[in-house]
Amino acid sequence: MGRAGDRKGKNGVLERNRWENQAKIGVLDALLRIAKALPAIRRDTRAARRLAPHLKVLPVDLDLPSDDRMLAWIEQLCRTPHRRPGTGEGRQAEEWALALFRRIGLENVAADPVPITVWTPTRWSLEVEGEPLSCFFVLNTGFTGPRGVTAPLVYAGAGRPKDFEPLQVRGKIVVAETAFPRLPSGLLLRLVGACYHLCDPGRELKLTDGQYMNFVRKNFVGGAATAEEAPDREVYWQAQKRGAAGICLILKSQPAGTNSHYGPYDGLMKPMPGLWIGRFEGPALRRAARHGATARLVLEGTQRPGQMRNVWGVLPGMSEETLLVTSHLDSPFQGAVEDGAGMAQLLAQAEAWSRIPKARRPRTLVFVAGAGHFYGWEGGHAFAGANADLMKHTRVLITLEHLGGKEVRGKGRAYRETGRRALSVIFTTPDPRLIATVIRALETKPAEMTAAVPATLLGPVPPTDAMGYVLESGVPLISWIGCPYYLLDEHDTLDKVDARALHALSETVGEMIKIQMLAD
Repeated sequence: MGRAGDRKGKNGVLERNRWENQAKIGVLDALLRIAKALPAIRRDTRAARRLAPHLKVLPVDLDLPSDDRMLAWIEQLCRTPHRRPGTGEGRQAEEWALALFRRIGLENVAADPVPITVWTPTRWSLEVEGEPLSCFFVLNTGFTGPRGVTAPLVYAGAGRPKDFEPLQVRGKIVVAETAFPRLPSGLLLRLVGACYHLCDPGRELKLTDGQYMNFVRKNFVGGAATAEEAPDREVYWQAQKRGAAGICLILKSQPAGTNSHYGPYDGLMKPMPGLWIGRFEGPALRRAARHGATARLVLEGTQRPGQMRNVWGVLPGMSEETLLVTSHLDSPFQGAVEDGAGMAQLLAQAEAWSRIPKARRPRTLVFVAGAGHFYGWEGGHAFAGANADLMKHTRVLITLEHLGGKEVRGKGRAYRETGRRALSVIFTTPDPRLIATVIRALETKPAEMTAAVPATLLGPVPPTDAMGYVLESGVPLISWIGCPYYLLDEHDTLDKVDARALHALSETVGEMIKIQMLAD
């Protein structure tokens, strides 16, 4: 079954998924794209720096909430173990946001339903020759029933077509490895200058620092509903079209070796059952597969029609020109940083601007607590598609995600805090006026370990919650997102929030909005 809400038309689902697929790329493609972009980055940066000192800033004092108040919002949102789209826990988060928007005083508060297929796993396990092996479900893959699938294992390496060619996999359980690309972020930002602005007052970012892009699996990016749609590099579909009974994928580069990886979150249902295996369990499974050991794979659950809801409200200004400020409610696990921290920033702006009289708000503010980031960014797609007139009046989209997360590194089977804030990136439309807005805000209200980069640096659209809005409407954007390693696993817990940073970050966001209230 495909993703609910897919746009119909000549190219249909495949074109949309191709766009999303292109936004998630490997290191070589990313480096080539960055190298080609450098002259334009330097040109636009020079133009933006000339503009920045002359920008008008709306002369209002924002009464932004304290660190403690923002942390309390995060704690309230994180009372459930997850907020997956279409679940009761997701519904509870939507009701919470609805109540808060109304209490803050937003107008026309609404919860717009978006139809989806709700995929709910209830039990999963892996036994190899009768011995249990720790594992986690691969999202939106096929269910087995209570008896599971019992079959010989076969090892397919990285799962490339040439790895499969000598193998007989029909009726077997394929074991393969998947890795995350790693960008040399320190080198690119500090030495090469692949950014409009680097805010790092303590010079904490080192040349040797790198960043795993753990939302990109090199050989299982996602964005395909059938083997025919999938690129040849997609190991899942290589195994499925050859008749495999199931697949076990070893997360060879996941820091801390966790197996609770939530992806691909493209919202597309897949027929063959799949399980993630942590890298510490990987060697034993690899050996067993090479010897053709027998395994039993179980993945039980339900799949049913359901819905999630975009929660949004309006603060009217003196014109219809709109600043659209968004984050997302859903999360695969407790989601303190993703996206409790983003929602806290959204609420901070909504509350502070609600205290500014309409006569002193030159432009209208619309706040969206989006649904379905973890359902192919369908929340943004649905909102922009259903509100075409609003999008035409939108001057800029400002998305806020995962801000104030602590940086961690994997040490053995645990995450260890480094004492720094996780690197964050502000993807910005290559318009000198928007770039100048970001530079001026970061210089006025610094946010450590933050880099402003072109929105198109890693693909035709940024790999953020802005994706759906941009693909539907082409709206200009400032998309601020943090990049810690625990976002897609069960370790995204309340202790990962740097509570001392929340108010200061809201001041930076507020400065951007004050500038855009008066921007030409």
